[in-house]
Amino acid sequence: MGTTGNSGRGKGSSSAPAGKPVAKPAGQATGKPKVSAKVYRRRRIVAGVMALLVIAALLVGGFFVAGLFGANAQDDTQSGAAGNNSTQQAKQPAKVGTPPSAVCDEAGIKVSASMDKESYAAEELPVMTLQVTNSGKAHCDINVGTSQMEFVITSGDDIIFNSKFCQTEATDLVKNLAPGASEKANMVWHLKRTAPECAKVVSEPGRGGATYVLVATLGKWSSQKVPFTLQ
Repeated sequence: MGTTGNSGRGKGSSSAPAGKPVAKPAGQATGKPKVSAKVYRRRRIVAGVMALLVIAALLVGGFFVAGLFGANAQDDTQSGAAGNNSTQQAKQPAKVGTPPSAVCDEAGIKVSASMDKESYAAEELPVMTLQVTNSGKAHCDINVGTSQMEFVITSGDDIIFNSKFCQTEATDLVKNLAPGASEKANMVWHLKRTAPECAKVVSEPGRGGATYVLVATLGKWSSQKVPFTLQ
């Protein structure tokens, strides 16, 4: 009729006794999965290759940047040199005209004299002119200052007027005469006689159709005789 002893337990039950661990199926891993040596080596190789690529990229980038700085420095140097050349050129004085290409031919220096009139009335003052001309083919430096000028008026052998006798504050003035160029100087004669060392002269030049002769001198060059009359 009723059963005794094992009532309440199903036959064939697989429940484990209380307090004992349940066994895990065979083949299931415990903890972290294990990495094989082959996979580990592969990862090390990949990591090494990546590191080499990064280093190579850094080196190439460094060379590129250095190249840029080098190019900029070269450009700056060239620009600075060009600027210095421009500055030096700017500091150099400008050349006027054609520079002398040959030695001055002193034989080509000609001095001439002239009067503004051939005859002068009683109230007129004669104006004397000295002109120096470079008739040569080369530039010539000529001193055209008053220290080199001399106007002489004579009557026969008598020196009536000499501009050197009473000259004061004589000056030098050097000019570069180009071929064909001329310089002029004028002087007014106040109809007075002069004597050496500007000594006082009482007599006056004769008039009434008297003839006089002018000769102008500049340094070593003298003009031809130029006659004129005083009425």
